[in-house]
Formats: sequence, structure tokens, C-alpha cells
Amino acid sequence: MEQYKFYQQKHEIKPLPNNTNKKPNTTCLEQEQLEELDLRLPTLWNSRDKSKNIEIGSNGIDLSYIGPGKQETHAALARSNFPMRPQCGIFYYEMRVISKGDDGYIGIGFCAASNKVERLPGWDPDSWGYHGDDGHSFAGSGTGKDYGPCFTTGDVIGCGVNFADNTAFYTKNGKFLGIAFTDMNLKQPMFPAVGLRTPGEQVTVNFGHEPFVFDIAQYVNDQRIKFIDEITLNDGCKSREVGRKEASYSKEVMDQLILSYLVHHGYTGTAKAVVQNAGHVYGQELFLSTNNDISKAGEKDMEERQLIRSAIIHGNIDQAITLIDKYFPGVLQEEGRGEELQLSLKCGKFVEMMREYCECSKSRRLRTNSVDSRMSAETSSQSLNANEDRTIRSNSVSGPSAAHNPTPTPGRRLSYAAIAASLSPSSSTETPRQQQDSMDVDDDMDPNYKMDLGVAPNDSANTWSGRPCPSNNGLNEEHLSAPTQEENSSTSSTEVADSLKLVMQYGQKLQNEYQNDTQKTRSKLVDIFSLLAYNDPYSSPKAHLLKISRRDALATDVNAAILAFQNRPEMPAMERIYRQIILCNKELALEGHGKAALINIDDYCANDIEKTSGESNCNNNVEPMIF
Repeated sequence: MEQYKFYQQKHEIKPLPNNTNKKPNTTCLEQEQLEELDLRLPTLWNSRDKSKNIEIGSNGIDLSYIGPGKQETHAALARSNFPMRPQCGIFYYEMRVISKGDDGYIGIGFCAASNKVERLPGWDPDSWGYHGDDGHSFAGSGTGKDYGPCFTTGDVIGCGVNFADNTAFYTKNGKFLGIAFTDMNLKQPMFPAVGLRTPGEQVTVNFGHEPFVFDIAQYVNDQRIKFIDEITLNDGCKSREVGRKEASYSKEVMDQLILSYLVHHGYTGTAKAVVQNAGHVYGQELFLSTNNDISKAGEKDMEERQLIRSAIIHGNIDQAITLIDKYFPGVLQEEGRGEELQLSLKCGKFVEMMREYCECSKSRRLRTNSVDSRMSAETSSQSLNANEDRTIRSNSVSGPSAAHNPTPTPGRRLSYAAIAASLSPSSSTETPRQQQDSMDVDDDMDPNYKMDLGVAPNDSANTWSGRPCPSNNGLNEEHLSAPTQEENSSTSSTEVADSLKLVMQYGQKLQNEYQNDTQKTRSKLVDIFSLLAYNDPYSSPKAHLLKISRRDALATDVNAAILAFQNRPEMPAMERIYRQIILCNKELALEGHGKAALINIDDYCANDIEKTSGESNCNNNVEPMIF
């Protein structure tokens, strides 16, 4: 049900990509607000809030008229068990006419809880409805207006309320009929309502427990795009209307935000380029350059922080720790945050060692499989050539009797079993050892039985557990000589074992160092140590620990800690603004602001980027594409 999805999207703020390790953004106060907020949606008809002339079916969604139906006072209405919530942005439900009865005086709409249940929807103030006998829409008056077609038995009529712009619309059999009501006062709770008036009328409703006939998801998406366009400064060519001065000021502010972001994260070269570009292209001098924030001392600080970030991004945690102690002594020794950062770096080092071991093990397995395949092909070729030579010699000795031996069809190779069977004991000059060598490469040989090259093929668990691999499968030294030479230049089994040993030793060191620490710290260690429990950590439930993106998150945390240690803002202004926008949007949505409930900040930013890229087309009098 579409309206339920809005709640799930609005109840939790998504963290920024570079802050995956931050604490959840939902505070205790926000949690209390959510608990106090009633967000239950209509699911059934309210048996205590209906006319006596209407009967509710046992399923709670069917309605049947049981009154006399002779005059208007015999009209009957039923309301849902819960009101529509503005927090969902757009609420929609559908009604299917099972039987139109005598006259088909059926109305569908919504009304307040105070409206009488002896009236059809739309006849009274705070009530809106669409009637099937004449196709008129009623908005708080007994006099209707032409709106849409009549509806009868078998038709499915949908009713939607858009809390973003205070309008309502209807659909018939999946087709949009247009806006029925505008400028509605929806300050008080509104309930879905259906009214019946003549005998035999029977309907059923769908509050979302089944798929809708109308594509409400597409309608909601269209409305989102519409509202995003309305709040976007550069909507189409609208920036020219607000004046060049305002547009120029906005650009200067954005340049300032971008520059401060680059300086914050230590992107020295890019920051210099932005300052230079602003001066040469636009003739403006950015505030940061005027205040000498990008001075020689500032450049040095940025370059040092960038070196630390680069080391972490490349997985060199030891180098990063060394650089931190060299350029910013005391950061890692600071009580509280410094100690937590030190733990994060050590855990990051363990993960990097684990990643190195996995790559080493993977390379070893690939090398083993490659050598096995090559040896199998060479052995097959040697056996085939030897058997052909023996067959020729046998034919020259035995003469006509050789006709009984199988010969290979041109372009087709006999199986190893057939070749072995073709050799006559009397004509063969092989020793038992040589015969065994030929039979060892039979097609029926167990594919999992490989020579000892340090790791069992297709069984990475052997690498992890240290179990011995199967020994040489009987091939002579001549067969092993070439692969062994290549193997010496590749990752050896000793290197794989040494890599695992280093991981285990470092893990034991961390375990001993933090064994008396808090439960939170020990849980963090257990989390990374669990990587050792899987044959292939990259496909395990803990694979997220090996994601490269975690390096960037760690680098961002380190950079923020350094800046905080220097009593400087640990978050750039652009990020603070972004977080503030998200928080404001969330608060507005919880308060029932329809547009805020519909708009997703991520979608808005993506849409703005697309429209900015097409701004040049607008300047050339080309209609921009609407995404």
C-alpha cells in the first residue's frame, strides 16, 4: 500500500554516505514524538459510525443498503475506522459497485467525524463526494456540479486526497477523471465515506489490502516531480525571472560552500582551482581566499590531512597512524574520542590484513586451478602421442590383426580409457609404472583429487583451517617440472599461510589489549574477528566489513577528529545545511505537511543535478527535459 511507504521513509533520516559509522539520527525526543503520533490508516468500516440503514459485511469492507429508500432522509452513510493521515502525502482508496440496486444513488468521498450519517457524501459542509446516478461532484452543498461519467454495477471508482495541494480526484476503472475539488480545508481529520440510498445497492472497498486498479504509484511519483520543480530555484528558465542579481548572489554562496567543503576535507589542489576559477572567469574573490584561510600554513595543514586520508583510502593504516602522530600529536591519545578513533584504526588494520589474506588466498587458488588444467592437458597430449606411437609399432608387427584395434576418427580424439584399452599386452613395452601413469589421467578420475600445490582445489576451507591437501597423484617429476617453475614466481602456499598467521597474531594482540574493555568495544572486535569463520568472507554475512567504502568513512572520521582537536568545525557547512534540510523536511512531514511528506531530499538533489546539466539548453531557447 503506497501510503504506508511514506511512513517508513520519513521515520528515519538516512546518514550521509561518508558517515556510515555515525550514531543514528533519531533522538530520544524524536522517538517520543513518533510514539505519541497516531498514524493508523483506514482498514475497515466503523460499525459504530454508520447509519442504521447500512449493513457492514462480515469482512468489514462490504456495504449493503437495508433501508426503505423512498426519500432523501433515507440516505445512509458509513465512515472508516481511522481517518486519512496527511503524513502520507496522498491517500487513495477504491470502491467496486457490486450492484447499483434500484436507482444507483451511490456516493463516494470523505467527510469529517461530525457529519451526519443520514446524508450522502458532499451534501453537508466538511463533506465531499462523487455520485454515480448523475456523475456530479458535491462539495458541502446539495447542489452538484458536472464532473465525470455515471457509474454502475461492475465499475471501480477510486477516490484520492492530495494533502500537498489540498485537492481531491477520482478515477473510474483505472482512468484518471481529473481534479474534482480544490482549496479544501483539511485541518480536521477526514474519513473515507460511502453513501447508499436505494434498495439493492451493494459495494465493497479496497483500502490497500489488494492491488489498486489505478496506478497510484505513478501518480504519486508525478506529484513528487511537480513539487520538486516548484521549489527548485532553476526551474526551467525561472532564474531569469527572479533577476540576475539574485542568481549571482546564489552562485557566490554556492561557491563559498563548495570551497569550504574542499578545504575541510583537505582537497588542496581542487580548492586552489576553485579560487582561481572564480577570480578569472567570474571576477569574484571568494571570502576564504580574502581571509587568507588558504595561506601557506593552511595549505600545509590541508596537505597533511590529505596525506592521512590518502593513506587510509589506500588501506595503509600503519602509515596513517604514523602520519597522525607526526603531524597532529595528541589526537589519538585524547581521552574518549581519541581512544575510540584509535580502536577504529586498529580494527581497520585488521580488516585490511584480512582483505590482503583473502586476495592472497584467491590468487593461490586461481594459480592452482590454472596449473592443474595445464598439466591435465599436457598429460593428455603426451599419453595420446605415446599410445599412437605404440599403436603404429603394434600394427607393423601384428599386421592384419591390428584392424581389430580402435582407431580415432579424423578430427576426433579417443578417450583415455579407449586408448588404454587399445593397447595389446603382447605388443606393449610399458612397465607397470608407465601403465599406471597413463591410467591416472582417465576421464573417470575424481575431479576433486588434485596434486599437492598448497591448497585443495574448489575447497577454500582447507586454506582457512590448515587441513593438509591431497598428495601427488602419481605423475612423474617430468610432469611437475614446468608448473613448479611457474609456481615459484606466483603466490606460494607458504605466503598464504604466513599471511593468515599474521592476521591471527594481530587479532590475538587486539584481543589481549581490549579484553577488559567495555562490552561495546568487545562486540566491535568480535564483529571483525568473525571474518575468520567463513571460507569466503566476501560472500559471507560480514562481507560489508570488507567494502572499500568503509575506508572513506574511516578517513572522514579521522579528518573530523583532527579538526575537532584543533577546535575547528568537524563538519563542513555544506553538510550541516544538508542535514538541517533533512531534519526540517522530517519535522514538517510529521506535522502533516503534505509536500514535505511527498518530497525525498535525495530525489530532490538528483533532480536538481539533472536539471542543472540541461540549463545550457534552456539558455539556447531549447525546452529542457523534465525527469
